[in-house]
Amino acid sequence: MTYPASGTGPGFHPPQPHPSYAPGPQYQYPYPQMPPDPVRPPRSAWRVALGLAVAGFGLLAVLGGGALVAHAYSNSQQNIHNPEYSRQLWRNVPVETLFPARLGREHPDKGYSTPNDERGWTRAAISSDTSCQKALSGALAQAVAKRGCVAALRATYVDDTGGTAATVALIAFSDRKAERADLQDIIREAQDKPDHAVRALAAPGTKWNDSARTGNSGETVGDAPLFVAVTTGPADGRRPGRLPGSWGKRVYHQQEDREAWEHTAQGLAGSLSTRIYAENRKVGP
Repeated sequence: MTYPASGTGPGFHPPQPHPSYAPGPQYQYPYPQMPPDPVRPPRSAWRVALGLAVAGFGLLAVLGGGALVAHAYSNSQQNIHNPEYSRQLWRNVPVETLFPARLGREHPDKGYSTPNDERGWTRAAISSDTSCQKALSGALAQAVAKRGCVAALRATYVDDTGGTAATVALIAFSDRKAERADLQDIIREAQDKPDHAVRALAAPGTKWNDSARTGNSGETVGDAPLFVAVTTGPADGRRPGRLPGSWGKRVYHQQEDREAWEHTAQGLAGSLSTRIYAENRKVGP
């Protein structure tokens, strides 16, 4: 008869200790030793100088490239003035732009960017004839004919009171170097004679005609081969300068009576010449 091994039979069995095993071999993984960093030799002075020179040239190249880019951008934004545009402005720009429906600034510091904001004078007529001989008269007509006048555009304006009319003329020359500065003196002398500069252009609702011309003035248009001449007078056709009594016995008194219209002509000539000069500058400085 055999008996079961100890701890396998029925009943309580106390825990048996685990068998112990002999320790296995110990493995070691040796880490490789890194060689020491090589000692960098000290930099010589010429190497330092060469490095600084290379860095300097690189910086100059960057700055030069930036300057070229800025110059190219500036060139792309500028307008190159075309002298031929100034010479042909009178025929290339619409007449409604040269002679706007309203003329006169509300304030001296106000520009000409918005024509509809102008006040004081309303355009009443525009001439389709550009003949210099038919548009101008007196010494001014003779002077511009000798200097190569190719066209004289006219328009008549009436002030907001309806009492004063003005015919403005834009005179164009074929030669950009044609003398224009002394034309103002010619008109000033014509005022004293009187020898009026611009022929009156009739307008509906007025009695404006050559016999009513009273004041004259003119203005150059910058460096463009253009000149603005203006003649003003009463819109009802009466002839100023015929003063009654002792006031009409002296020539100076007759001229004094015409001074108001002369100043009005000066203001219109300056306003229109500034407007046309601004139009001319749109193609460049």
